[in-house]
Amino acid sequence: MRGLLLLLAAAFVILLGHPCAVLALDQFKLLDLQVGGERLTGRVLTHNDQLCWFLRRDGRLEKFAMAKVTDFKEVGQRFQAHSAKEIKAQLQVEFGKAYEVRTSSHYVVVARPGAAEDYAVMFERIYREFVRLFRARGLEIVEPEFPLVAIVFPDQRGFVAYCTAQGAHLQPGLVGFYLPSSNRVAMYERPNVAEVDGTVIHEATHQVAFNTGIHCRVADHPRWVVEGLATVLEADGIRTRQGSSLPADRVNRQRYLWFQDYANTRRPARSLAGFVREDRPFQQTPLDAYSEAWALSFFLLETRPLQYSKYLKRLVERDPLSAYEAGSRVNDFSEIFGADLDSLETQYLRFIKRIAE
Repeated sequence: MRGLLLLLAAAFVILLGHPCAVLALDQFKLLDLQVGGERLTGRVLTHNDQLCWFLRRDGRLEKFAMAKVTDFKEVGQRFQAHSAKEIKAQLQVEFGKAYEVRTSSHYVVVARPGAAEDYAVMFERIYREFVRLFRARGLEIVEPEFPLVAIVFPDQRGFVAYCTAQGAHLQPGLVGFYLPSSNRVAMYERPNVAEVDGTVIHEATHQVAFNTGIHCRVADHPRWVVEGLATVLEADGIRTRQGSSLPADRVNRQRYLWFQDYANTRRPARSLAGFVREDRPFQQTPLDAYSEAWALSFFLLETRPLQYSKYLKRLVERDPLSAYEAGSRVNDFSEIFGADLDSLETQYLRFIKRIAE
């Protein structure tokens, strides 16, 4: 065990204290570990004496207790992610001849025959819009280390079976999801739905954000940050290059209307600090929470883009193996956006209210 810890520590030094940054990836050793009854090949993403996050060559994440490692060795080469061609071949075997697998600049897409290429074009467009938006606001965007896998099932039945097999939480009305552990987006086609609807954009945004350095796949990010960003990007007006200069033309109308009702009828006064502090609202009143996540994220992105970018960077640079306690969440938020959260809340609510005026 001591030998393994020394080996992992040597690899981890390369990250220079930034465990989720994509830095000098070719310098990591390719390791072969025996973990319980399974043999894993890949590289260490981050670890401590008790826990390890391990990255396979296809982008899948494995989390295990260090005590379960019974054997290890360095493979005589540096870690290199599987190519799109290699992942395409794996997916074709996994899903069989009933599905088509196509590749593009950043994606490997699985869909019904004849549809995969169109979906690849659509996902690439969402990717470009995401990158353009955040680069324009001063965020450093890194190229994904792995090809982004998107699976589009032709019907709900196949989607539900896959969802169950992946261990994803199957909620009523679920039509798509992104899992950081598998790094895959999965959804199903629905009749009479526009080519690019909110669900597609939302889940694709999660995937891009977790693969371009905006979020960290193993970190304890506040849920309002992750969901707020995805709901902001659902709106066509904020992603298109020809967008209007008016905030009203960039709102997510569904979330906006819900938040207006929430703010006018049941939102507690001076509740911004509580919303920043914990994720509980997403379990208790999810629609209210999603609407506020959109409203707060939209306000910060529109009025304080440089601070918002700095805040996202702060979250990514945290130690992903340490719990993000409530007090630390509020402190980080206050340090970036100001200590007077009551004043910020007043400005925030006034901004959202005046959008339609």
